[in-house]
Amino acid sequence: MNPVLLATIPGLIAGAGLALLLLNYAPRTIRAGDALTRLGEVSIPNATPAKALAGWDKAGAWVSRRAPAIPFFTAPTAELDLLEIPVAQFYADKLKMAAIGFCIPLGFAALLRIAGLSFPLPLLFCPILAFVFWIIPDSSVRTKAKEARREFTRFVTVYLQLVAVALLGNTTADAALMSAASVSDSWVFRRIRREYQAAELTRTSKWDALERLGVSVGVPALIDMARTMRLSEARVGLREQLLPACDMLRAQVAASDKDAAERVTSKMDIPVFCTLIPIMALMIVPSVLQLTTL
Repeated sequence: MNPVLLATIPGLIAGAGLALLLLNYAPRTIRAGDALTRLGEVSIPNATPAKALAGWDKAGAWVSRRAPAIPFFTAPTAELDLLEIPVAQFYADKLKMAAIGFCIPLGFAALLRIAGLSFPLPLLFCPILAFVFWIIPDSSVRTKAKEARREFTRFVTVYLQLVAVALLGNTTADAALMSAASVSDSWVFRRIRREYQAAELTRTSKWDALERLGVSVGVPALIDMARTMRLSEARVGLREQLLPACDMLRAQVAASDKDAAERVTSKMDIPVFCTLIPIMALMIVPSVLQLTTL
């Protein structure tokens, strides 16, 4: 029999058995959607019909319902909520990357086989590359979420200034928050307006909604703003509190941007050094060759 098949089939069987054991016996995360589905049908008024999921998305949804609550299998829900990426799509991307990683050694072994060479035991490399490619989407999501939080914080400085300007008129804190949030149609302001709509439905204050949003997306500046706006309940002058907070937050954003720029600049040291190596070789090698030929 083909040695590539002999090395691959046991690996497929072992990997499938290990995956089944993990999915069946590892602890799972209970999701509210699954619990409501078990209780009975939930009717949502004026809901638009859901779009049919693609094949990979269906597989991702299946994995998300059965993923064990262990490292490298749990989804970064806070980051996905900030980026507004469905959990099923996240797991679908992970499955795609794992399949690519698993197939790379097999393809390499097949090419070597065609060339008349042998690649012993691709079983050793298929699970390793599949695992490496499986965790790539996690790091990508966390990197994008970090940049999104920096952008969110930058927008909070603008929002603070807009609320302070709105408070110049004869208006309440609620009206100032709502009018300032309706100025822009960026994703940050849309997210704030959506939270305000949820607060109106649940009969909660807008500063409680801001604090809840700041906790869920991991933006401390929004939590501080919510606590400042809560001072309106004590009849404290908000504008005198918001302007210093805005200046302080703007200084923090500037310092964060400076640190990010320095990190990007430091990453360029190695590529620049690599470009200097050929130039140095062209300058040194001829002299060394002349010395050796004397």
